[in-house]
Amino acid sequence: MRKYAALHSHLNRCRGRAEMLTFEDIEQIIGRELPQSAHKHRAFWANDNQDHHSHARAWMRAGYRVAYLDREQKVVRFERTR
Repeated sequence: MRKYAALHSHLNRCRGRAEMLTFEDIEQIIGRELPQSAHKHRAFWANDNQDHHSHARAWMRAGYRVAYLDREQKVVRFERTR
């Protein structure tokens, strides 16, 4: 999860508020570009915290889920799960 640890921290600071972020916002938070799969495949944004999906573990362990995704507009909305 190291690559996405900053996203986890960012969401923890949101204190339960829903958070709408652009892909660019996320890239600034994590300090690197999102992989091409984030742009091409809806499955990248699945709320699946299996061991090999460190990006999903980052938001799920912070207590969030992806509630909305628009890959054309490059925005994602995270909502609190707990």
